[in-house]
Amino acid sequence: MFSISDAHMITDPVLRDQIEQHPRAQDLLRAFLYPYFAPDHDFLFRGGDVVAMEPSDVATATRGRTPVLAVGSNRAPVQLTRKFTHQNLSDEIPVTHGWLAHHDIVYSTHITGYGAVPATLAPSPGTRVRISVTWLTPTQLAHMHVTESVPAHYSYVQFPGRDLDLDCGVTPDHIGMYQSARGHVFDRGAVFALSAIEARDRRFTSLEQWEMMAHFAKRAGQVFGPAFVLRVIDDPVFRRLVVEQD
Repeated sequence: MFSISDAHMITDPVLRDQIEQHPRAQDLLRAFLYPYFAPDHDFLFRGGDVVAMEPSDVATATRGRTPVLAVGSNRAPVQLTRKFTHQNLSDEIPVTHGWLAHHDIVYSTHITGYGAVPATLAPSPGTRVRISVTWLTPTQLAHMHVTESVPAHYSYVQFPGRDLDLDCGVTPDHIGMYQSARGHVFDRGAVFALSAIEARDRRFTSLEQWEMMAHFAKRAGQVFGPAFVLRVIDDPVFRRLVVEQD
């Protein structure tokens, strides 16, 4: 659950006021606050709680687990709680942080059922982007596949860890990743990075979540605002039409 006070993170004052006054503020905040707050330090997620991890603890905590890039909301405790708590499986998940060279975290060309434009990874020579890694057991990984709608919305792939520099010093040979099945290239070759994710020497235009949703609305000939986003959430046919606009 989000607090109405969380709306302060939305930079457009008119939109912020509309959300604060709306009876479905929770639905709107879930869409607009993506990819959600996450601590910028290594932590152990356990039962909805966050326990800080020292670098010396990471090797033991991650032993036998598969490292999986969390380029969007999967690094955030609120999303891990939603996906893993009360699912009758272990929700103890180490989350580590670092930098990935020659890539950036960008918006996918699809919209989720809860109204957010999700993230995916894109090549970006010369860019270093702040990333997170979840370390999953086989059962957790299988459940994460379900939550990521593999293969309908994402494909799960492995790539070499040579460009990955984790704060803890652990260097996995390979790392898993969920890659958007629809891609990340919009009209006329445009690619948009998530402004909420830190990056150095970024090449792509960065947008906030509400700006990305406004882009979808404009290209579909719709008026952007809470009513548009709620219709995207409530009406799968409308959502598909918005996504598939040329």
